[in-house]
Amino acid sequence: MRVCLVLLTATLSSLVPGPATALGGPENVLVVQNGNSPTSCRIAAYYATRRGIPAGNLVTVSTADSSQSSSAEAISPQDYEDLIETPIRTYLSAHGLANQIQFIVLTKGVPLVLNTGTWGGKSVDSLLSAIDLVNPLTVVLEWNNQTDTAFANRYWQAPEPFTHSSYGGYLVTRLDGYTEAEAKALVDRALAGQGAPYYLLLDVDARRGLGNPSLQPKSLLLPDGTLDPDYLMDYFDFNADLIRASQVISDRPQLSVELETTDAFVSSPYSLAGYESWGSNDGGFSATTYHSLAFATAGLAETAVSTSARTFLPTSGGQSLIADLIARGAAGAKGYVTEPFLDAVASPTVLFDLYTSGRNLAESYYAASRLIGWKDVVVGDPLCSLTGSSLQTIAEAKALPDGSLVSLPGKAVTAGTNDLGNRFYIQEQDRSSGIQVYLGKTFPGIAEGAIVSVRGLMGTRNGERAILNASLIGSVAVASRAGVAAASSSKTRVRIRATPLPRASRRRNVLHHERIAP
Repeated sequence: MRVCLVLLTATLSSLVPGPATALGGPENVLVVQNGNSPTSCRIAAYYATRRGIPAGNLVTVSTADSSQSSSAEAISPQDYEDLIETPIRTYLSAHGLANQIQFIVLTKGVPLVLNTGTWGGKSVDSLLSAIDLVNPLTVVLEWNNQTDTAFANRYWQAPEPFTHSSYGGYLVTRLDGYTEAEAKALVDRALAGQGAPYYLLLDVDARRGLGNPSLQPKSLLLPDGTLDPDYLMDYFDFNADLIRASQVISDRPQLSVELETTDAFVSSPYSLAGYESWGSNDGGFSATTYHSLAFATAGLAETAVSTSARTFLPTSGGQSLIADLIARGAAGAKGYVTEPFLDAVASPTVLFDLYTSGRNLAESYYAASRLIGWKDVVVGDPLCSLTGSSLQTIAEAKALPDGSLVSLPGKAVTAGTNDLGNRFYIQEQDRSSGIQVYLGKTFPGIAEGAIVSVRGLMGTRNGERAILNASLIGSVAVASRAGVAAASSSKTRVRIRATPLPRASRRRNVLHHERIAP
């Protein structure tokens, strides 16, 4: 199979500091409920109360109730635009929330997928994630003499917190499951207490080759933001990415990582904080094994399965579903409404490197995803995160070994990123101890005097203890776009070989009957 990627438009924007705003907290979440769905409204109210979402961060749309029938899970492109996207855009603009909001949470009852598309419809969630992108890079996918479009995700592998004003778009998740109770349980799992060690299971299907872990994760984008003309993704690359993930995170003190590299499809005796596999595309797949998986508080999952998010209503047959993993206790999962190609599946290296560093659920899943405006569905509370060692003092954090995940609340910034670029310093209110915090990339707006809460990995830089790969919650002057300058108008066309996700079974599937595993 070959997919043709075409850069249609590219612009460059400059950033200037904006007014102080919250970052990474409930104030940055917009909740979307379907006014025609009592289920949706109850879930929205439950989440807003439990998470402390401001009353003004709730928008109501009116569509068919997708919690009641599978037919209502689909919506026409025109109705999507008129009944979902436009009301959300209008609400954000009318309430001055466009830049304050970083995360959009849909609730069970809001439609899931467009009812038309070249290889099946795009997801409502992923389309919303592409609202008002900065420097949009359109990817035209060609297969079997047909085309469809998505956007290259510029937040891919991003080492810093997400802001709408820097990247455009929003990180969109949904609270969904087979039942209303399971959707609400996602909220409870995000807020419940945690305990190390965190167990992770990465399950390779050796039948598809092991590839070269040192080449992972493969990126559509070069460092300069253009498409990589040599990009190529094959089945063995996903296996290699699973192996690379284990290499990156296995030495972290609070983690216990199992890498399964045989032909077996396995479960775990532990409740998992992280799980990624081929799902029902594994040649040794067992539904019994899949349904025996169990998840710890804040546990995340991803499977390389084409239609793993095709429905959140009870069903039978077909490929494995992430709704079953939610029923087994997962706090978050990523899936696909129709054939997304292997390139869309979240990189396990990026996903679990970030998530076990303390980044939240939404940032971890989106930074691990190469495409947006496509087929993806991310389930869970966007603010869900691993907390590691929840400490009160910087001195306690400094006593832990490198690689330990720590959370520190309410610390004063003594030197900000406006002066130091990709790092800042925090100290105790009584000045008894301080530490430098690295964000991974220049991030203007964290100013001296701000009070922030920090999560990240303990490490050592230049002989000094530091918190690395950090996430923060606090008030910062988030950068905003000052203007847009046109880039070269010449189009760049890059052909890459991209294989649709395989099927373990050769039984006919209406969405995938022409895509047969080798």
